[in-house]
Amino acid sequence: MGVIKKQSIVGSIYSYLGVLIGFVNTVLIMPKLMTTDEIGLVNILVAVSAVYAQFSNLGFTNVTARLFSYFRDAESKHHGFVFISVVVGLVGFTLAMISFFVLKPYIIASNEADSPLLVEYIYFLIPLIFFRMFFLIFDTYNKMLYDATTGTFLSDFAYRFGNLLLLGAYFVHWINFQQYVTGYVVALSFPAVYLLILLISRKQFSLKPELSFISPSLKKEMVSMGFYGIIGGLSGVAVMSIDKIMINEYFNLSLTGIYSVSFMFGSIILVPNRAISKISSTVIADAWKENDHKTINDIFYKSSITQFIAGCFLCVLLIANFDNIFKILPPAYSDGKWVIVFISAANLVAVSTGVSLQILATSHKYKIYTLFMALLIVLSVISNMVCIPLMGMTGAAVATLFSMGLYSLIRVIYMKRVMNLYPYRRAHLTTLLVSVVAVLAGMIIPFILNPYVDAVIRSVVAGLVFVVLIYLLKVSADVNHTIFFILKKLRLVRHTPHNNAG
Repeated sequence: MGVIKKQSIVGSIYSYLGVLIGFVNTVLIMPKLMTTDEIGLVNILVAVSAVYAQFSNLGFTNVTARLFSYFRDAESKHHGFVFISVVVGLVGFTLAMISFFVLKPYIIASNEADSPLLVEYIYFLIPLIFFRMFFLIFDTYNKMLYDATTGTFLSDFAYRFGNLLLLGAYFVHWINFQQYVTGYVVALSFPAVYLLILLISRKQFSLKPELSFISPSLKKEMVSMGFYGIIGGLSGVAVMSIDKIMINEYFNLSLTGIYSVSFMFGSIILVPNRAISKISSTVIADAWKENDHKTINDIFYKSSITQFIAGCFLCVLLIANFDNIFKILPPAYSDGKWVIVFISAANLVAVSTGVSLQILATSHKYKIYTLFMALLIVLSVISNMVCIPLMGMTGAAVATLFSMGLYSLIRVIYMKRVMNLYPYRRAHLTTLLVSVVAVLAGMIIPFILNPYVDAVIRSVVAGLVFVVLIYLLKVSADVNHTIFFILKKLRLVRHTPHNNAG
């Protein structure tokens, strides 16, 4: 866990800074500068381009995660692996563009009346799809070179900081909305360009082919992994985007904008998962290659409890500040209360399963992983089709909780019975009890001054109660060491603590 722990700490710092900036952007600035339609447009562009970008890599990120270890050889420039990935990406992008232009008349016709902004900015999707697709390819390759922090920095922090600068320019009227959207597209495209330059500078980017290295059996495995990767990868991204797309389809961009702002609060629960899953995939893939079941089981449990503790901590802060959230947001967003509740619950269930997806995706059971992902997208689409017309955007959040909960339960049961891997221990229950105590500690404080000051005080009290109890009860050795690491950096402690049971 040494490599994972070190990079996940650094990655988490970038992720949390990104969440902080994203919070400022999404909650404090955008609702006050833009209409709900304009916010809806930005989120639809992100959601649709994410789905297309995932399809465009034709499952090659899955091939990289599973099979790059067989190509790994710095002297030979990894046997032309980059050449293959770029060619696959270009083919995938061509197919995506064919699909885009075939569907364009329908998209325009279905949005002309209720969402005219989407029709006006529809061509912005093309560069977004291209650059986001290559970011996925380059980032997966880069993390297989044991650098997961750069991708996290770019995707979670850099583009959000760029958005903050754009919002500042928009606030002082240096740019108009069209220029803002153009800049936003550039900010989302920048990570792919940066990674390309970084890989070239590290001499890890070579377009020299070495197709002779690929044996018939390896070629067959790559094609199979790519096929299942298309289904699995597309399902994973679609689940994160389908609700916004369907809300716009059933209603309009305005409701999509309100939902997206509310959704942002619940999505911060996933931050710890993004950081640790990137580097863990590499270690897990190598462990499967060596048939090291003990290491995989150790990573599974530790990732589960670590992410669950971090997720519960964030949930505690959200629940303690529930009233403050809607005092800060404009009145139009008040209908989003239950969205936050259901999305937070869904994501807490997701993080509690740790790196189960990475374990399945890099194992010989990767086909089952794909079937699970296909099941998730089917559950998501059907539940959204049922719930959104009945309950609007709250229905979308209910659908997410239902599909994510059932999918996670089935996956965990399968891994226990077939792979003898199970993430849950008594520590998870202890964490839930600590969370309840911390929430109560935060809620008993009477309202203080204004929502901003109150939020800070309430968060400090609830957060401290949570962290102190988790540390004293020794719920997780990794979490205790991380707390100690932070305290040491702040020069609040000096000596290394005794090993804590986890």
